[in-house]
Amino acid sequence: MKFSTSSYLVGAVAAASFSTCSQGAAEAFAPSSHDLSSLHSTRNSHRSTRSVSARKLAENNFISGRQNENPLSSSATMPTIFEPHIVILGGGFGGINTALSLPSLPWANNDDCIIRPKITLIDKSERFVFLPLLYELCVEDASLEEVAPTFASLLEGSGTSRDGGNNERGGLSLLPRGLPVLTDLMRSFQTLSSRNDEELGKDKEKQVEIEEVTFVRGQVEGIDVNNQQVVVSTLGERKEGEINTIDYDALVISTGGEISLDAIPGASKYALPFYTVDQCFELKRRLSLFDNYLDEKMKKATDASKESVVVVGGGYSGVELALNLVDRLNASSQSKDVEVTLVHRGKQVLQYATEHNRKSGLDRLKGAGVNVMTSTSVEEVLPWEGEDRISGSLTSNALNKKKCIVKLSSSTETETNEKGETFSIPATLLLWTAGATPTSEKNTGIRNSILPRDVMGRILTSPTLNVKEHPNIFAIGDCSRPKKVPYAATAQVAMQQATVASWNVYATLTNKYIPTSSNHPNPVELLPFNFINLGEMMTLGSNDATISSLNGLVEIGGPAASWLRRWIYAVRMPTARQGLTAALDGTGRKMARSLVDRGLNRKYDSSTVGETKRRGKPVDWK
Repeated sequence: MKFSTSSYLVGAVAAASFSTCSQGAAEAFAPSSHDLSSLHSTRNSHRSTRSVSARKLAENNFISGRQNENPLSSSATMPTIFEPHIVILGGGFGGINTALSLPSLPWANNDDCIIRPKITLIDKSERFVFLPLLYELCVEDASLEEVAPTFASLLEGSGTSRDGGNNERGGLSLLPRGLPVLTDLMRSFQTLSSRNDEELGKDKEKQVEIEEVTFVRGQVEGIDVNNQQVVVSTLGERKEGEINTIDYDALVISTGGEISLDAIPGASKYALPFYTVDQCFELKRRLSLFDNYLDEKMKKATDASKESVVVVGGGYSGVELALNLVDRLNASSQSKDVEVTLVHRGKQVLQYATEHNRKSGLDRLKGAGVNVMTSTSVEEVLPWEGEDRISGSLTSNALNKKKCIVKLSSSTETETNEKGETFSIPATLLLWTAGATPTSEKNTGIRNSILPRDVMGRILTSPTLNVKEHPNIFAIGDCSRPKKVPYAATAQVAMQQATVASWNVYATLTNKYIPTSSNHPNPVELLPFNFINLGEMMTLGSNDATISSLNGLVEIGGPAASWLRRWIYAVRMPTARQGLTAALDGTGRKMARSLVDRGLNRKYDSSTVGETKRRGKPVDWK
């Protein structure tokens, strides 16, 4: 197949991928994740090339009642069946969208050859996390099912069925909601394919029947590139910690950026990253402690000094978190309780944001009284040595364990960015949203391989998103670097890359199993990735947001943008069912929050001790 308009594919698919950046049990009806040992024991069958034997056909004929037919006398040539194993590492925006897109591609199914891939998604968590809404989950403006559905529920029905994949729970209908035009594109590709041509569109019986995507919960320990194996340790099962190897014919790496705090002394002990559901619930717990601590401090009429909340990282997540904490803690410039500080090592916050969103964010930070420190790096985090203002309090004792001193250094405005002044600030609560940093553990996870990497640990790929020396290995999202200047670490980039990577995996395997011949003169072309920035959205508080799209033609701010942001996110969910859940639950909770804010949002004074002081609901301690 020859397809010369590859840039159109990327543009058209990207046009449907609008997005910002950015533990309960599985649902009762969701299938359980597969045991790693079973994958290990059957891995040889995943990469086998099998021919349908005459004996097997005879057995099928006997079962169907056609005992008198002689399969050996048939003039039909039996197709060769290939079952390549596609392994996806990481279930973030790139990984989950790749897993949901692969089954619906036009895999070969003709008289000569059938390609029936087995697809396995591996992640260390049982839940996908929609990161842009993680703070809403923290303050109960979003539900766990909306923000962090289980992989089992998302992948249910992800295979194709005999009705051509158009049933409610399989095939093309389950393409990621972030890629709504992909269905039409696939139909266009079918007309270009010499193997399938119009068969998949007109003859539904020719659709390859692909099994449901398998989910495995495990920690990646390394990649054996030479033997095409992934080394995984089991998580969340009876054999937890058991090491297994899983063979692959194509590998997609989408593990995200590495957030390492061990390079900064003391950071891993005191700082709380904000990327996972567990970290979200831990922040929820600490905010409740913070509320009680401030109430006790006011009751005892101790000193009037402010408590300090420090957020490290001035990207999208850091700015959003800082502004939402201002709302949550009423930490405005007029507040006497809390001061929020945003520390960023770059020269400006929101470096990759559009001009409109950057200006809106800076204005909001200034208006909210957030202390912004740019060109400032964290050098060390030291234990708190100050006096406990509320000695003997259980709340104080719990909170004091994480109180610390943050040692900072400012960079000089020179080409070398030499270190300038060194100073320290206290932090009752230290939150970390800074991007990927080199880890001191050089040989862990995907780093435990011979794949080429840059100094930040990102895998170097070609424009077609595969590794030059290993063309069946693809890397997408924050863990990859397909060009000299890296793409921004946003969900929008990962989702667009997932579409291109899915097609290129299909092309690579198709070209491998169907060599060029007179019947198949043209190989399937791999497509280069070209990112199209469709805009971005940011939350600037509980009822404030900013949206910029279409190169500035669409610019919205305020409460209207806040509502529109939640609805757009509902459309961007990985599946239609998840999108419906997000739309209904998100709208209901946002309406309820709006009513509560109008009726109960009162300023704090000494007469309201014990009543509602800050926005946000009490923590459920279960």
